[in-house]
Amino acid sequence: MSSELLSLLALIIALSSAVINYVLLRLQKDPEVTVFAIPDIQRPSIINLIIENKGRGIAHDVKFSSDRDIPERAYGIETAEQPEIMRGGPLINGIPSFSPGEKRVITWGQYAGLNKGLDDKPINITAIYHSYPPLKIFRQRHKTTSSIDIRSFEGTDASDSNWPKKTANQLEVIAKRLTEISDYMKAGNSKHD
Repeated sequence: MSSELLSLLALIIALSSAVINYVLLRLQKDPEVTVFAIPDIQRPSIINLIIENKGRGIAHDVKFSSDRDIPERAYGIETAEQPEIMRGGPLINGIPSFSPGEKRVITWGQYAGLNKGLDDKPINITAIYHSYPPLKIFRQRHKTTSSIDIRSFEGTDASDSNWPKKTANQLEVIAKRLTEISDYMKAGNSKHD
């Protein structure tokens, strides 16, 4: 009787191991679509809205909904007018196929404009999408809700730290000045000839 009990225990352990391995395999292959806001390092004071598939699988037929209207072109640093409501783009039209690591970057606006458009409250954006996991006949439905609170940007640095652009501008000024000096020197030499 004890050998039968040991055999049953070994079978339970083997089945549990197979289930755990399958779950881990699924977690490595599932897509994960998230939406978040980040400052634009190339353009001071601009906040971008990012849609990204952070998972390892392809997300199919991605659709988005939100708990209220999403503002767009929400500009203003200290004071702002009421921004427009988003009427197009990936958050409205969806994304048919979204590969792992793929992103969509939306220039969303500036702090005061976004804060006014969001009425000083967080916004929840939900992504609903599908995947085709291994060993499954039917597609798997996924749902991810992202909460974005623009107030988290209050008092943060919005200074211009786009050093490549600043360097290029300064090089352009130097090149212009050198051209002026060269033209002046040529004009001076031609008078003496």
